[in-house]
Amino acid sequence: MHFSNKNAGLLILGALLTQQSYAIDVNVGDYTTLPSGTNLGVFYYQHSEMDGYYQKGDKTHADSRSDIGIARFIHYTDIAGLRATPQVVIPFGSVRNTQIGDAHLNNVSGFADPIIASAFWLINQPEQGASGRYLAVTPFIYLPLGQYDKHDAVNLGENRFKYDVQLAWVQPLYGKWGFEFYQDAIWYGDNDDAGSGNQTLSQDTSYQTQVNLRYDLNAKQRFALGYAANYGGEQYMDGIRLNQNMEKQQARFEFQHMMNAKTQVSAQLVSDTQVESGFKKELGLNFRLFYIF
Repeated sequence: MHFSNKNAGLLILGALLTQQSYAIDVNVGDYTTLPSGTNLGVFYYQHSEMDGYYQKGDKTHADSRSDIGIARFIHYTDIAGLRATPQVVIPFGSVRNTQIGDAHLNNVSGFADPIIASAFWLINQPEQGASGRYLAVTPFIYLPLGQYDKHDAVNLGENRFKYDVQLAWVQPLYGKWGFEFYQDAIWYGDNDDAGSGNQTLSQDTSYQTQVNLRYDLNAKQRFALGYAANYGGEQYMDGIRLNQNMEKQQARFEFQHMMNAKTQVSAQLVSDTQVESGFKKELGLNFRLFYIF
């Protein structure tokens, strides 16, 4: 579905919908180190059902469904005496049945923006407790190579660079309990093909906080209760404030199982508990499979 320039409101809305990016949230145990020279292949599948679109906390009737896959390759090595994980992340999938009020928006499928990254461990103590003790920092760079059409209201790509720095702290507690804390800061380049196609969308720095309370049942199984909060990220079209930001809160439950020495499966339930702007995710089902080689 294409919108003409006279539908300026929907075109601006389309630029905002593009910003519902499909970043990889942290799974419990993600910052557990593996020996240098190890390779890790990871596949993610994320199904989301959205209900309601919010602007400044006010809800508009809306629906959307998405199925997103993510392929990720990670290599463990040592750089300047620090354990590191150069990696590439390739998201792809589809968004469909998107409706906001009386407006039925386009379906879309293809590749989203790929990501290159590497974690660096400043503290690497896997022998501490059931979880290990870790302090790490990971810079991510989002490359504007994904599907994007300025005429479409819904896109998988964002048509701009993004830079994300993530700080991770994993701390063993009592017995098999552990605590994980993650803090992100995300900086945005401009999308100069937004709105009617000749407008510039800019965005303030946004932040995300994630925490997990984990319990390792045994050497093969663990579960975690999680919470995430996004904030900041005010958006502007040609310098005019749009009263759209990234503020939301989300509850999570995750279970992981090692099928054998090299293969792990993970299942996660997520639900947005509060949304200030954007779609509210009533239910999200995230599955992950990784293989060590």
